[in-house]
Amino acid sequence: MDKVSNLFKSADRETRNGNYPKAIEHYQEIIKLSQDDTKAQHLAYWGIGEIYLNNKQYDKAELYLIRAINLKPDEPIYHYLLGCTYTYINEIDKAIFHLEKAIALDDSQDVYWDQLGWVYGFNRDVNKGIQYLKKALKINPQNTRALRDICMLYTQIHKWHEALVCIEEALKYEPDNEELFRIREDIEYFKSEFERLSKLSKE
Repeated sequence: MDKVSNLFKSADRETRNGNYPKAIEHYQEIIKLSQDDTKAQHLAYWGIGEIYLNNKQYDKAELYLIRAINLKPDEPIYHYLLGCTYTYINEIDKAIFHLEKAIALDDSQDVYWDQLGWVYGFNRDVNKGIQYLKKALKINPQNTRALRDICMLYTQIHKWHEALVCIEEALKYEPDNEELFRIREDIEYFKSEFERLSKLSKE
């Protein structure tokens, strides 16, 4: 096995062990050794970019993911991760562009639809966000994050029943998730308050 292959294995191992500086060091060494190997280059840029994204170093994540995309523009996961990066720094138009690009390249991934639905629903159009999240759930009905997100969007347009159905569905798959219990309690409270105030306004 050549040195670059060994470095990829080492970088992956260090990433899984949480030793991110060492993993990045291995990826940087790969970049130096593989100037004529486009595949090794974009995979190394991806590895570094994803580490920075997961550690909330978004400026660095953006830099390396763009480098990966420049070398392989038809790789959907690179666009997805860059879309996530732009979401977290609130550059919504760029986030939507790259998430839509990821889906254009591969529309079979529920996480792509989930992220696009969340970004779109909370920043552009609630109903369109719900449509995208439904696509995520059609692919993977057990995606509890999508169920949580669609629930939150339903509350924004006062569709309490639909919101509660979604959060109950999420709790079926994650019965010990305290966040989901808290969300259900919040929805029940806001539903009762909304109904109480609506009744008062009619008296």
